[in-house]
Amino acid sequence: MTRLTAANRPLASAYDLALLDLDGVVYLLQQPIPEAASAVGALPGLQCEPVFVTNNASRSPETVAEALRGMDIPAEAGQVLTSAQAVAAGIVQYVGPDATVLCVGSPALREALEAERLELTGEPREADAVAFGMTFDLTWRDLTAVTIAARGGAFWAVANLDATLPTPDGPLPGSGALAQAVATALGRGPDLVAGKPQPPIYETALARRPGGRAIMVGDRPDSDIEGANEVGIDSMLVFTGVVAPIQALALPPERRPTHLGWSIGALTETHPEVRLSESTAECGGWTAALDGGELVLTGDGAEMDGWRALCEMAWAGADQDRYDPERAPTAASEAAEKLLA
Repeated sequence: MTRLTAANRPLASAYDLALLDLDGVVYLLQQPIPEAASAVGALPGLQCEPVFVTNNASRSPETVAEALRGMDIPAEAGQVLTSAQAVAAGIVQYVGPDATVLCVGSPALREALEAERLELTGEPREADAVAFGMTFDLTWRDLTAVTIAARGGAFWAVANLDATLPTPDGPLPGSGALAQAVATALGRGPDLVAGKPQPPIYETALARRPGGRAIMVGDRPDSDIEGANEVGIDSMLVFTGVVAPIQALALPPERRPTHLGWSIGALTETHPEVRLSESTAECGGWTAALDGGELVLTGDGAEMDGWRALCEMAWAGADQDRYDPERAPTAASEAAEKLLA
């Protein structure tokens, strides 16, 4: 059975919501992806609403939208969904709208809790729930307060478990690393993790259009795509961020997307059918096959169609134990050279 899905009209027109990751999809290291402004601007005309989805709990929706507009990407605060908002929604869902909450995190996290009309407290022993997010002035006393509240029975919600933050000085400790300090003291993890790849942030986004069809557009298979698969929505993996096409050949089932595109611009494009048989995968003018465990590519055409054929053949072969995903970079090198020539 094929995983990649065809679209004979602009892809976004098949969906009511396009959940857009930010870094690696809409921009990269604060520089806009060239196709982002035109692609996002085209979505309303395709009857598809953009939702900018971010694990960052330290920036408010207003701040995110303002930054995007500064890159000429059309965005309103109401189109932004942060993990801070998902934390607040989760506390309302699991604890109740009258919960008293200890907030340890950024002003944006506090604002998200206040927007849900939750009562805030600075006393951990009074808290029904504790909301925890990344902040650069976090102290040992803050971690202690979270630990005391959670040990006392408070529902512990974390914005995300991202282990590191990307910085000009290299990766630095992120929310997940800090939450692990609390988890070590408690002997258990949080009750709720709001950010990708966990379901709450996706479920909060889907609640904006109940019953609507949604597609997640991301550059991280282990976050954006895995989370979309977990909640049962379609996804598109793009190659403007952390992964190259050749790495997609080795993706396990839970991290495989339903669409591939060079960039967010593929939302406004058609996607050809991948025809999979027992021995070949054909897309555009390309044919991918397995020969003694080696990927072989023949034909010609659009480069992305070649990668679509290769991915479908690699995934089918791996599922049938005819192809070793660990060999993907080596086994596909000759095919890759043909594409990149």
